[in-house]
Amino acid sequence: MATNFTARASASTSSRGRFSRGTNRNYNLRPTHFISLPIGHHIQLQQSVKSFTDGLLNCKPALPGVDRSIVIAPRRLHLTLGVMTLENSPGRTLADAQALLWKLRTRVMELLDGHSLCIPLTEMSIMNPDRSDADNAHVLWLGPSLDTEDAQRLKSVSEFVNKAFSDAGFIQDRRPLKPTWNQLHCTILNTSHRKPPRQPFSYSAILTSLFIRGFVRTPLQSHDFRNPVKVEFGTWSVDEIQICKMGSYGPEGEYVSCGCCLLAP
Repeated sequence: MATNFTARASASTSSRGRFSRGTNRNYNLRPTHFISLPIGHHIQLQQSVKSFTDGLLNCKPALPGVDRSIVIAPRRLHLTLGVMTLENSPGRTLADAQALLWKLRTRVMELLDGHSLCIPLTEMSIMNPDRSDADNAHVLWLGPSLDTEDAQRLKSVSEFVNKAFSDAGFIQDRRPLKPTWNQLHCTILNTSHRKPPRQPFSYSAILTSLFIRGFVRTPLQSHDFRNPVKVEFGTWSVDEIQICKMGSYGPEGEYVSCGCCLLAP
């Protein structure tokens, strides 16, 4: 499932201390905005994900480390194609990023070739647990596999947008991105929101719970947790590519869009 670009998702994103090539400037500023494929506006998806996370919260015995403080509100679900630190300097402003996103629309529509941009949520896993221990997980995610035409179109569009913003200097993180394991995904649980700070949760306990059997399609008896498990949370259309403000909240709890590229023909 490898691709050639780097993306980080939702509240799990962190891009600090990047170094700008060709300058002596150290980018220690916090990211201010991110490029988003939002899907949290779909009511049925909200309901499905809420049912899933409510089930995790209500497991008996309780799942170690799983509590309501680490649950991401379903209205905020999205895939992130890159994070940016926008400034007031020429070429690095929000207006510059907005202009670039709109400029990309023609090529994005060519890549879609008359089809909708859709995100299949068919895999689940965790991001790099502490000491590679599934009992010390911090992020649980849902994401796509690449075994459908929808996923291939998603890959092509995501790579194109990420590369364009990277080449223009908006995205400093140039590590290769893969739509598995720890990258192109929707975050469902994130311990960075926990107070007090980052106590991990047990992914092993989640996978061995009776509750999870109603969602997972992968035999779990000898499953290697480093590989995603197969799930079915549907395939969801993306109406627009957005530039969103980090940490923002709209009227429904969604991230606030500061500019978008409409994907309607």
